[in-house]
Amino acid sequence: MEANPLYKRPWDIAGRFDTFEQADRKRSQLKERQDLQVKVKKLKENYVVKVRSTIVEKKKEKKKEKKRGESRRRDKSFYMLENYKAVNSDS
Repeated sequence: MEANPLYKRPWDIAGRFDTFEQADRKRSQLKERQDLQVKVKKLKENYVVKVRSTIVEKKKEKKKEKKRGESRRRDKSFYMLENYKAVNSDS
């Protein structure tokens, strides 16, 4: 079974209302748009209309960053004794 792509997506508050009827009117106005999910939540003192987009953006793939000094670790010839002597004898 495939997971819901909207799971854990944040909801935005479209408005706060004192009565359910006012909140329901706002919800029916917003429901006309096909790309929105709309819900009414009851809070302690009022009602809140919340919306979120049903359009799911594809995740951007992160490029793997090269670690510092990785090329030196692979180039073992740099640490050979002959190269070390040649570098130190110039000074």
